[in-house]
Amino acid sequence: MLDRNSLDLFHYLATVRPNAIEVVLKTRNISSRQFNYYLDKINYWLKGNKQPLITIEQNKLSIPSETIEFWNQNKDALFHKTYVFHSEERALLLLIYTFIRTEMLSHAHYQSLLNVSKNTITSDIKKANEISKDFRVQIHYSRERGFHLEGQEDDKRNLILKCISLFSSHPRKDEILNFIFFAHNLEDEYANYEKKMIQLAKQYQLTFIEGRMFEFIYLLQMIHIRQKEEKFIQIYSGTMEFLGKQKMYEAAKAIQKQLGGSLLPEEITYLTMLLLGITIGNVPSQSSTILTEVTKKMIQDFERYTCFQIEDKQKAFKSLFGHFQPAYYRMLYKIPITNPLLKEIKEEHHTIFQIVSEVMRPIGEMLNIEIPEEEIGFLALHFGALLEKESIIEERGYRAMIVCPNGISSSLMVETFLKNLFPMFTWVTSISKDTFSKIDPNEYDMVFSTIPLDTTKPVFIVKPIMNEVEKKHLQYTVYQFLSTKPNVYPTPEQIVKIVEKYAIVKDKKGLTEEISTLLYGQSEATHIRGNQPMLNELLTEDMIQFQPNVSDWKEAISLTAKPLLDKGCITQNYIDKMIENVEEIGPYIVIHPGIAIPHARPEFGVEKLGMSFLKLSEPTRILNEEKSEVQVLICLAAIDNNSHLKALSQLTKLLGNKDSLEQLFAAHSKADVLSLIKMYSE
Repeated sequence: MLDRNSLDLFHYLATVRPNAIEVVLKTRNISSRQFNYYLDKINYWLKGNKQPLITIEQNKLSIPSETIEFWNQNKDALFHKTYVFHSEERALLLLIYTFIRTEMLSHAHYQSLLNVSKNTITSDIKKANEISKDFRVQIHYSRERGFHLEGQEDDKRNLILKCISLFSSHPRKDEILNFIFFAHNLEDEYANYEKKMIQLAKQYQLTFIEGRMFEFIYLLQMIHIRQKEEKFIQIYSGTMEFLGKQKMYEAAKAIQKQLGGSLLPEEITYLTMLLLGITIGNVPSQSSTILTEVTKKMIQDFERYTCFQIEDKQKAFKSLFGHFQPAYYRMLYKIPITNPLLKEIKEEHHTIFQIVSEVMRPIGEMLNIEIPEEEIGFLALHFGALLEKESIIEERGYRAMIVCPNGISSSLMVETFLKNLFPMFTWVTSISKDTFSKIDPNEYDMVFSTIPLDTTKPVFIVKPIMNEVEKKHLQYTVYQFLSTKPNVYPTPEQIVKIVEKYAIVKDKKGLTEEISTLLYGQSEATHIRGNQPMLNELLTEDMIQFQPNVSDWKEAISLTAKPLLDKGCITQNYIDKMIENVEEIGPYIVIHPGIAIPHARPEFGVEKLGMSFLKLSEPTRILNEEKSEVQVLICLAAIDNNSHLKALSQLTKLLGNKDSLEQLFAAHSKADVLSLIKMYSE
């Protein structure tokens, strides 16, 4: 019998059909020893079922088509019989299973579902109640009703949506949710629901966020089960009145009619909320709205905080609005979301995450909504993609497609780094899985996807967030597969294998990582996580000045920049361009009352990254405007879009602290400023 790890590997091999073992090890994050152990188990099981075995020749995998067909025919039954859930998965399953109960549930039902002891079930219920307490819902038992969920209907639905979303990044998510329906002797109608949703999307001109559809369709199926049990939701009359006037309300009503759901106004209104949260926003063609104005403010504030000018603002606005509108409705109606990339985003793009948090803080106050970290993470991806320096595409070669159903922000990030890695390819970008399935394979040569796909062409699985070593490894794998570059070096795994033959390796993971760094290199300085000095490394003593007064704002900018000019960080042209920009654009450099950050684009005369500081005893007025009066000027010379971000993020924290800001304005010496800067340079 296959264990969980062997089953997961078999699922990956049969779905992705990788060619190189190194790709499997890297993607699955397993060692060669683990891979061989799991593969032996898979082949033993295949042999027992009289099926062709998976073989290895010269480090290449060969998976017979008969084996893949046998897997596809038996995977559901195999999953139900052999898959073992860990404790958190069991807790989530208990909540979902109880949510769609149509009969009294006992310990025996739970034990039968999860194939564990009564004591384990008791422990799992406690864990489930820990998860559900934030939603004001608990699994409760009574003699009259058995095990059931206690709480308000809207809280129960939000809890279950969260549970489903926590499974959404699981490689076996379809089988897991199907398993729940199977346990209740109910039919999983996901395919039928999806088909109807696609038809209605065309009818009502809606564009669904594909990454949210999995959660929505499974929740909708479960809500329809509860509606048949007459378990309905209650919604405030004001909310019903507002949403009843939206175009989306008619689409929600049509969905309920098509799929046999309740036509109670409250239920249609609830479905309207969900649809608004999974539908890409279209920019209003005529009048502006509060959301369009907020989106513009987000872009302006991001430019202000990063001292980065977005060249194609209209494209950036359209893309950001499409993401932010559904996010706004999710936050407004407290519809939960899970960001499976959040940990990676906070680690790989920590500075961007902090800056976007600052950008969104006043937005949340303005709209009177709480902005969870999950939403900030997706927005950080969105803005981070804007900062990636795009390569100039000079030649076209292979036709490559990008399939990324994870949402707008993830798609944008994937698209950006792939275009940078392979500028010679002709790209069809960020299409959905449904759209891809309808495309003739003769129209493309290869596919880059965040999910496994069924195609005869090469599929390279990528993650929405990849570090530089992973990107270089992908680049190498693609070139090796296409033979467009000579195989000048082996893979890290191959080198480690040779070393292990002749020496004892104490830290295999560390050795592999060091070899990867040696072969594939570290981050370039232009990358978001590249060499980013801290604030105290840029604003050193020789970069700080105090001056009683200046004749005008132009002299203030020139004087602020002088230490950078003297040090060779900038040319005179850069100073002239900063002044010219203010004259043409306005006092955009004023980022806070009393504080300005003069800057221009790197190509206008930046030689080295740098910052300089000027404190005036008497304020000066930018463009002689009273509202643009400043006393502190900090000149920024950025060599690219990214390397200054850590220092700028630290400066933003300093300026966002009332006490620190007062100390800055009260500073009388370089020591005062340096002491303050040191506090935020960590």
